[in-house]
This record gives sequence, structure tokens and C-alpha cells, in this order.
Amino acid sequence: MRDWDFDGQLARTLRILACLLVFFCLALLIRPQDPVLLGLGIGIATGMWNAFFLGKRLLAIVSMAVPNAYAHMKAGYAMRISTSIAVLYFVSRTDSINLYAAAAGIFVAPCIFTFSTVLMLMGLPNRKSEGPNS
Repeated sequence: MRDWDFDGQLARTLRILACLLVFFCLALLIRPQDPVLLGLGIGIATGMWNAFFLGKRLLAIVSMAVPNAYAHMKAGYAMRISTSIAVLYFVSRTDSINLYAAAAGIFVAPCIFTFSTVLMLMGLPNRKSEGPNS
């Protein structure tokens, strides 16, 4: 059984999200007044922000004692959820951005991370371990 590469999984997720964000930014050049595209872009950017700082926080707590790590994770959860709530509150006060698209965009990052982890655990994208003698 091989170890789970959390850093690689997070980097892959952030790369996919960056590509999606670039796609939505380019789509906004074509349709600048589309509230759904703008909402998805804002939501995906918020999801990327939260995923990046979750990864940083998890790397920081590896060497901590359990009570300190628990408190550190609670603080991180509070920061990430308050970021999402603040973004959704701002979007709800703006008529030119679709609130439902922004909320859906926030959940794109965890969905991509989960699906790519499941695929990795099933062994489908196991390209690194395949060699010429496989």
C-alpha cells in the first residue's frame, strides 16, 4: 500500500481550479455582464483561497501537540467558514453577481479534491508507478 500524497493532491486540485478560474475569466471577456460566470469565478476563487490556507494549516500542525493542533484547526475552520460567509454576504448585496453560482463555486474545490482522491485510491490515474515493465 502506498502513502497518500496530500501535498500533491492539493497541488493538483489548485491547478485544476486555476484552469477553471482562467476559463471563467476568459469567458467574462466574451460575456462581461453574465452574473452566473461572475458568481462561479468568485466562488471558485474563494474555494481556492480556502483550500490553499487549509493546506498551509495542515502542514503547520504536523509537529504540534494534539491539544494545540486541535485548537489550531478550530481557528482555521472559523477563518475559512467566515471567509465563505463574508463572500456570500457581499455577493447577496450585489445585483450583478448570482448568489447561487457563487455558492456552487465555493463547493467546486472540495468536490474536485474528493473526486480526484477517490480516483487516486482506486488506482486509475496511477501514472507515476507505471514503468516500462508494468
